[in-house]
Amino acid sequence: CSNIDNEDKRNFDIFKINIDGTGLERITFHNEFDGFPMFSPDGKKLAFCSNRNGKVKGETNVFICDWVD
Repeated sequence: CSNIDNEDKRNFDIFKINIDGTGLERITFHNEFDGFPMFSPDGKKLAFCSNRNGKVKGETNVFICDWVD
């Protein structure tokens, strides 16, 4: 994850990039923290933590989504 697109450096989103450094692609687009991405062993799911949808400030939830490449 990176805060490359955030001026105050507090918002992190998830990106993917090729091993050779080409093909940078943003995966998440949200104004809260998204981080700690991990693929399932079979590569079909992406799990990550996020502060989105939190009931209280700073609450972190785990999201699991289907990975479609």
